[in-house]
Amino acid sequence: CFSGLVNELKIKVPWGHIAAKAWGPPTGRPILCLHGWADNANTFNELIPLLPKDYYYVVLDLPGHGFSSHRPSGVPYYDASYLGDVRWVVEELEWSKFTIMGHSMGK
Repeated sequence: CFSGLVNELKIKVPWGHIAAKAWGPPTGRPILCLHGWADNANTFNELIPLLPKDYYYVVLDLPGHGFSSHRPSGVPYYDASYLGDVRWVVEELEWSKFTIMGHSMGK
């Protein structure tokens, strides 16, 4: 059984940080969770506790959402830009293989 939120993460990026929440054992199979356009990491608060407990779920607040830093002034929010953001997070977590779970913009 999940005992609630395991950890709050802040991944440094050149313009600030990407905030994330993590549930489950860090040694579990990694699942990266991506929210929709008008949303944030909290969209997964009700879902994650219903999922298998032996996975490690990392739920991002994509840049400009939730507790993550906004992009610098004048830098647009293109869908393709979020690929680079995911790369920052995955490299920081040192994941070479993981599953993505998302909806809407998080596809």
